[in-house]
Amino acid sequence: MVTFSQIFEYLHDSSFNRKTFGFKPSSNIIKWRLTDLITIVVLIISYTFIWRIEPFQRQFYLNDITIQHPFAERERVNVQELFIYACIVPLITVIAVGILITKPKYKIYNTYVALVGLFLSVLITGAFTDLIKNYIGRHRPDFLARCVPKKDTPVDILVFAKDVCTSTDHAKLMDGFRTTPSGHSSLSFAGLFYLTLWLLGQFVSSDHSVGMGRSLVCGIPSLGALLIALSRTEDYRHHFVDVVIGSLIGVGVASWSYFRLFPSLKHELCYYNWFIISQEEDIKEVQPEDISYTSFSYNETV
Repeated sequence: MVTFSQIFEYLHDSSFNRKTFGFKPSSNIIKWRLTDLITIVVLIISYTFIWRIEPFQRQFYLNDITIQHPFAERERVNVQELFIYACIVPLITVIAVGILITKPKYKIYNTYVALVGLFLSVLITGAFTDLIKNYIGRHRPDFLARCVPKKDTPVDILVFAKDVCTSTDHAKLMDGFRTTPSGHSSLSFAGLFYLTLWLLGQFVSSDHSVGMGRSLVCGIPSLGALLIALSRTEDYRHHFVDVVIGSLIGVGVASWSYFRLFPSLKHELCYYNWFIISQEEDIKEVQPEDISYTSFSYNETV
């Protein structure tokens, strides 16, 4: 049996590598990002529990004009369509472009790493957004239409939903407390802004010799995310500040997820992930001492 003292000795050993926790950098556990796959599974499982958490039920005024908008029966972008735009479209695009332009040697692996980053971006964003919106408990712009308050409710005093709402659709009413931040905004940018970053890297769009056209094409997914985010204000599902906060969350997580796997867009090999780049650098590595010694010996012989 392993004791705590042995664990401490192992962790404090001078040869211990904190980045890999003792595994060789070239091992399959590191290469195929096993810990990221475990994180993805944990996030999927935790998301099912987070979704069931009831939001904080904040008090409200009936004469608050910001929550008096109608309830849109048909959304411009519903949950199923959001899943397609934020997940399926980036997934298919990464696979198609990766197979089309990546060298055969790295085709599968580079595409695999890009997909791991995509899944992490979307899942982390989704879990974080839904968790904090339950704790904020702010009212949606269409909250009163969901609530259907009693006719004799005073309009100028703070009230609780449980005391004045007559709606029998409990899930619909509870969802009315989940406006900040916007989940559509954060998830659309988590998937589509990640796709923009990946495309910019694949097409080396930041190189000074490349025309602006590539960057504009790569920016189309982010434009789509922006339109999805703005549609939430048109449906009166979110206030503008909800959309701004959600978008910033999506952009932030997508950027973090991408750049932990891929280098700067100005890097010479920006289209490869860090693991491949390290291998490429090892291959190209040359020892100057050996070259000078060989040259010197050859000249002396001559």
